[in-house]
Amino acid sequence: MRKGVFLRLKEFFLFISPALVTGIVLLYFIYWNMYLSLTDYSPLNPSLSIVGFSTYEKVFKDPDFISSLIRTMIWAGLLVFSGNILGILIASAIFNLGGQRLRNILTAYFIYPLSLSLVTSGIIWRWLFDNDRGINVIFRRIGLPGILWLDGSNAFWSIVLVSIWVYSGLGALFYLAMFYNINKEIIESAQVDGASALRIMMQIVIPNSKQAFIISTIFYTLFTIQMFDLPYSILFINPFTSTMVMYTYIKFAATYFAVAAASAMSIVFISALIVIPYAMYGLKKWIVRA
Repeated sequence: MRKGVFLRLKEFFLFISPALVTGIVLLYFIYWNMYLSLTDYSPLNPSLSIVGFSTYEKVFKDPDFISSLIRTMIWAGLLVFSGNILGILIASAIFNLGGQRLRNILTAYFIYPLSLSLVTSGIIWRWLFDNDRGINVIFRRIGLPGILWLDGSNAFWSIVLVSIWVYSGLGALFYLAMFYNINKEIIESAQVDGASALRIMMQIVIPNSKQAFIISTIFYTLFTIQMFDLPYSILFINPFTSTMVMYTYIKFAATYFAVAAASAMSIVFISALIVIPYAMYGLKKWIVRA
């Protein structure tokens, strides 16, 4: 009996050991980054003297950081709103198709942008936004005025549009997973009662897919907070598209290591505020079911 328990414990710890090692390494570097953010460390001041939260005060008084924070939050709001709306529309359209093969083809089509790296997507769209070779050429041929997609503040809205194109398929995937898990007997009963497809979607299917909304909202927000590859590959360092991660990168490249560490810890803190409540909620539900 004791030998069997010992073997199960051994298998359990062997199974979780990669996660434990990764977690320990990650926590160590978060701790080191936190420590560095409480100093004034830079090549000009390599003594690592503790200055408390004055580095954070410096970061939050920096107009560039504030503008990048606001821009990131606006971007997150737009991606969450548009991504969920498009995800519901795309998933609803695929869900109501008759043939399984057509469903699979369209699902693969809409999630295809996720298979591309953000750098690849950024380079493709940089060509599409080019005034002399891209979308504007088509606009001018049909008599429409061209749009300066990447000029000034237009650049931010253009890159937000690209991010929606990239990630809307992910939301559709989450909603489709929830749609397929709904009890078919409920839908069939509504169909027998003469309910239309639209009414079934609005009153049965979508209301029972709240979990997809929560998951997609969390992922969209985290993706935006971590956004670097897409704006950098389209416009490199640009004040109109600078995000929190790009601000951190700029400070690190300029060897303001303590400031970069404080900015990075701000990103970690915001991400934790999003992830931890959901993780605790999921753990609570799992314990209750067990």
